[in-house]
Amino acid sequence: MLEKIIRKYYDEIFRYCYHHVASRAMAEDLCQDTFVSFIEHYGEYRHEGKAKNYLYTIAKNKCRDYYKKKTPLFMEEVPEQETLQSIEESVIIKQMVMNLPEEFREAVMLRYFQNLKYKDIAVILKVSTSLAKYRVQKGLELLSEMEGDVHGTERN
Repeated sequence: MLEKIIRKYYDEIFRYCYHHVASRAMAEDLCQDTFVSFIEHYGEYRHEGKAKNYLYTIAKNKCRDYYKKKTPLFMEEVPEQETLQSIEESVIIKQMVMNLPEEFREAVMLRYFQNLKYKDIAVILKVSTSLAKYRVQKGLELLSEMEGDVHGTERN
């Protein structure tokens, strides 16, 4: 059972961690720590929700702990197939997302980097579905305002 869960969700949890730290090595460490914690606490898991949501919750806490200990690096590795412009845009977007207040940053990352449904985001963040939707929408509004600031335009 545990092996099946690990195989099924490892890539998703890795991508989530990678979006937080932008370092392949650190993302692998955080991902592995997530699954180790999941396995260690599996007996405490009540099986009331999706294992996937439980894993995201653990990963979120692992990433949060990482940031408490270390200053984040926004771009450590660059995939070879990307163009310079797409790399620059990716770095800017990640920096903008990372500058959002945590409650909005997490919601936006889960929705757009991990493609999760609002109800799953709500479970992971321990909020209502409507609050999860609000946080995503507000996060996008804040990103839009930041984009205007970056390009020297103001939103009315």
